[in-house]
Amino acid sequence: MMYSNQFIVVIKNKGKVLREFSDNTVRLPFGSDYSIMLKNKNSLSKALVEVFVDGKDVLDGHSIIVAPNQTTELEGFMRGSIVKNRFRFIEKTNEISKFRGDFMEDGLVEVKYSFEKPEIDWYYLTEDPIPRTSYFFSNDTATKFTSSMSRSNIKCSVDVNESGITVPGAETRQDFKKGIIGTTGPQTSIIINLKGETKVKATSKTISKRVTRPITVKTRIQCPTCGRRWKSTMKYCGNCSTYLH
Repeated sequence: MMYSNQFIVVIKNKGKVLREFSDNTVRLPFGSDYSIMLKNKNSLSKALVEVFVDGKDVLDGHSIIVAPNQTTELEGFMRGSIVKNRFRFIEKTNEISKFRGDFMEDGLVEVKYSFEKPEIDWYYLTEDPIPRTSYFFSNDTATKFTSSMSRSNIKCSVDVNESGITVPGAETRQDFKKGIIGTTGPQTSIIINLKGETKVKATSKTISKRVTRPITVKTRIQCPTCGRRWKSTMKYCGNCSTYLH
């Protein structure tokens, strides 16, 4: 769970919230379908959201609106106003790398959001009000029908996992419809790094180990020193005091 400035981004797998590690990574097995949950904790303003996976816009040039104190779950890639395929995280093999290439954004989920500015009173010279922008929305969310917002390459300091990418997965059906939002303020980014492998210590060296099951917020962490398991919220082993994260 990534929280920043009254906005939360969560990666889910089979309805379960996956745990975020201190290096902004979320770990799940290759071949897993996942969704992106967006939660607006601002009680007064709507949030306008853009979503990029592996550096690519997955909303088909649109944006999403999350109403105040509301949550929406993006199931997959949007085409027009419909999501037809879920997000699927797969291993980036040598064959895939040779065909599509390697990019610094591979393995990254980036969510850009901005809050709607508070309403103020206006005096008009004519009877025509200042135009507002139309969007699509599903439940408490909306997706922008046309977008003039510029797209830029992701620049971040997190380590990029070069062994995993996201592709269209299982078929689904998520419909969006039209809505409205006013002028928004500055944009903020939240970045999550998806990993299908993790580094573990084996005797005197560090090796890569495949993630065999999603690591959720309820998954217990095993102490690398004494082997006991503890809640993911604990930072230190309750038996030998080893740092767990």
